[in-house]
Amino acid sequence: MLDKLTKNVGEALDFPPDVAGNGPRITVTGRQEVLVENYLEIVEFTPEEILLHTTEGQLTITGKELVLKTVLATELWIVGQFTALAYAKG
Repeated sequence: MLDKLTKNVGEALDFPPDVAGNGPRITVTGRQEVLVENYLEIVEFTPEEILLHTTEGQLTITGKELVLKTVLATELWIVGQFTALAYAKG
């Protein structure tokens, strides 16, 4: 019930989904750091590719020497040399 209320209030106030609900929030700093908040699970991890399940679909992060610096229940801090971030076509 609280999630529905939060979503409805967020829509009424025209908040972006990441602020009003549990949608993913992705912060990219240059080509060396990515912070992903509100992810659901890590599907696959290699030094060249990270697949994440989010409420918006599967997020693929590709690059070289990718390292998970911080892994929390709702937050990932990833460093490396990024070449692409993409959502799978739904």
